[in-house]
Amino acid sequence: MKIVLTALVVATLTWGPAHARESTRHRQPLLGTLGQEPRFEQVFGQRMAYYEYGARHRGRGPTLILIPHLAWDSNAWASNVGELGARYHVIAVDPLGHGRSDKPMLDYKMDTWTDTIAEFVRRRHLGRAVFGGAGMGGALSVQMALDHPRLVSGIIVAASNSGPGEHAGAARPSGPYGPSLAGTRNYLLDNFYDDSLVTEEVVRARFEYRLRANDGYVIQRHLADHRAPYSVDELARITVPALFPWCRDDTVTPLGWGEDFARALPHGRLVVLERCGHFPNMEQPEQFNAAVLAFLASLPTR
Repeated sequence: MKIVLTALVVATLTWGPAHARESTRHRQPLLGTLGQEPRFEQVFGQRMAYYEYGARHRGRGPTLILIPHLAWDSNAWASNVGELGARYHVIAVDPLGHGRSDKPMLDYKMDTWTDTIAEFVRRRHLGRAVFGGAGMGGALSVQMALDHPRLVSGIIVAASNSGPGEHAGAARPSGPYGPSLAGTRNYLLDNFYDDSLVTEEVVRARFEYRLRANDGYVIQRHLADHRAPYSVDELARITVPALFPWCRDDTVTPLGWGEDFARALPHGRLVVLERCGHFPNMEQPEQFNAAVLAFLASLPTR
C-alpha cells in the first residue's frame, strides 16, 4: 500500500522577508561537524571511514546506514545522527573517494560503491540494514536495493535526480559552480531555500573544504559515465519499504520528481518537508529526523 503524506511540520517558524524566513535563534549550524574521529574498516584492501552511533540491540529496529551526496562527506549528517542514534543503531559512511576514506584512482561506477559498501556491511556483521541518503547517497540507496537486496530492509531517498519521469521544472543555475568563493556561493544559494543561511562564513568554510577534499578526480570519473535515471521497471523490483522525504521548495530536484520516484516503487512513501531546498537533512533537520524516525518505527523489528 502506498502512503503519501502531503506535509510534515514539526516546528513553529517566524516568517520574514522572502528566502530569509526562519528565526536564527534555534537554527542548527548549516555546516556542522560530527565532532569525532572516524573508525576505519578494510574493504578490498582500501580503508573505508565510518562513524557509529547508538547501540545494536535485538528488537530495537534496523541499523540505519547513511550515505552522503557526491562532493560531501559524513559530516553532512551532523544534525541528524544524534537524534537518530538515540533511538536506533546508525552508521554514517564515507564511500570510497569521499571524506576520510581512501581515494583510489579508478572509475567510480555505482556498483563500485555498492559492492564496497556491501563488503563493509559483511565485514561489520551488520546483517540487513536500512540505507539512506540525499542526492547521490539516495541513488546509492536505490542501487543497494537492486544490487544487494538481501542486505537491504528499507531505503530512504532524498533529493535525488535518479528517478523516472520527465525531469522538467528545475531552475537553471544562477551562475557557474567553479572552485572559487563566487562559485561556492552560487552553489549554496541554489541548493538552500533560506538565503540567510549562506553567510560569508559558511561560503568560506565550504570553499576551504572543497580545496582540501582531494576528490575532484572522483567526481569527474563518476560524472563522466553517470548512469541514466532508473526506469519504472527497475524500481518495481524494489519491494522493501521506501521513504522519500522531499522539500516542497527544492528547485534542483523539484517535488514532482520525488512524487514520480515514490509512485514507481511498490511501497514508496512520500513525505513533503516545508521551507527547505535540496538538502533537507541539513536545512530542516527536525522535520527530516521526525520523518525518518516515523519510517523506522513502522518497519518490522528483527
